Amino acid sequence: LTHPTSKKQDAKIVEKEEKKSFTFVGVGDNLYHNTQYMCQEQNEYYNFDSYYEMTNKYTQNADLAYINFETLCIGESYGLSGYPTFNGPTEILSSVNKAGFDWWSLSSNHSLDRGADGLLAQIDLIHNEYPNVITTGSHISQEDKNRALVKEINGIKVGFLGYTYGLNGFSLPEDKPWLVDLIDKDQMKKDMEALSKVSDIQLVSMHWGEEYQMEPTEEQEDLANYLNELGAEVVIGSHPHVIEPAKVIKGKKQDTLVYYSLGNYTSAQDMDITMVGGMASFTVNYDPNTKKTSFTDTKFIPLITWFDTGFNDWKTYMIDDYNDSIASTHRLSSEYDLSKEWVQQFVQSVMQNPDGIEVVLE
Repeated sequence: LTHPTSKKQDAKIVEKEEKKSFTFVGVGDNLYHNTQYMCQEQNEYYNFDSYYEMTNKYTQNADLAYINFETLCIGESYGLSGYPTFNGPTEILSSVNKAGFDWWSLSSNHSLDRGADGLLAQIDLIHNEYPNVITTGSHISQEDKNRALVKEINGIKVGFLGYTYGLNGFSLPEDKPWLVDLIDKDQMKKDMEALSKVSDIQLVSMHWGEEYQMEPTEEQEDLANYLNELGAEVVIGSHPHVIEPAKVIKGKKQDTLVYYSLGNYTSAQDMDITMVGGMASFTVNYDPNTKKTSFTDTKFIPLITWFDTGFNDWKTYMIDDYNDSIASTHRLSSEYDLSKEWVQQFVQSVMQNPDGIEVVLE
């Protein structure tokens, strides 16, 4: 005969699982105008490693590092060009990979700048050359679109999605409706429901908002709240080319950490406000026992795109490495105040003091 307390004793033996965590950093638009590779065109090769070197100390050491791939980089066979339809050298991919970025968002208003063939070439190139890179927002087939994208990071099953508001007037080919993920609430609900079944937490990249607006639109706020209701833990925004505030949305299911826009990581957009981007930096903590997620060490760190007067040298500086002597050599310094103090005041005016997020100004 079994002793009546034996079941209770068995239950006691089940030990609690330890909490798990991973570190995340994310940056904004990898936006390449032709001025950014013009100086290298006479070389026999391109190399963009130096563009990323000042942020490597963060991006190479994080468990997960995100970047928004605004510009196709499929090389000379597709014709290199800047605005309004972009395509850069393939060597950019190599430099982004070396810099430690392992989640690349491939859905933006520029995704179809070289048509369906160009985007498919981009996806193929990344998956063949950099098989460990996570890409969201565009697909090579319906099967690929239907496959839930989950990666285990430090024992946490992390799910990924990405969407864009539009394609600059281009349309998805009728025979390839799966090619780019467009913002659509019904589809996002289906995607999130499927992803939630096979992942512990969900991260979503959103290409949304109004260009050069430092405030999120009503639609951005509505979509962020909707993603909170659907169960997303993190939303990383891009498209405005300038920074927008960040916030923690308190939800019934879970909290959602939203960075509305991280601005540009690199670009030749020649305004003071487009030279200031941001880095999202935080630790995700997941408790397998309660299925709850929390964030610690949550930061917004300003980044400054710098280039010299001859367009020969490009770097993106972290705020703590940036100073007035660097500012004085910026090509745009004759037109704009790009001093460290101006950057600090600008960032403070946009970001304010979000609850639960540290805005780093030194």
